[in-house]
Amino acid sequence: MLKASNPSARYCYERALAARERAVEAKHPEDRLFYFEAEARWLKLAESYELSGRARQFIASRSSRRPSCPTCTEAMLLAEVQVLRGGVEYRYECRECDSNIYIMGRDD
Repeated sequence: MLKASNPSARYCYERALAARERAVEAKHPEDRLFYFEAEARWLKLAESYELSGRARQFIASRSSRRPSCPTCTEAMLLAEVQVLRGGVEYRYECRECDSNIYIMGRDD
């Protein structure tokens, strides 16, 4: 069954499947190699679309939880992430007034 992540990745998986089918049906070794290589390229492109989609979701989930600056109430930007034993420390900075805050998160 094809993965149904995003439309672009789905299209790539369909093209990869078609290339594999043509490779299996090919009579000449050169044609078979060509279609197997095409399948690999389509799969790599699908992987790229999926990765960029996951990165976009991650960034959106993090940006929606940005704290407000306690000094000027502007939305703060994530400046640094440190992985600590059993948790993660996020440092946010305000570009307006140069304030910093640290928020500890659990490493789930």
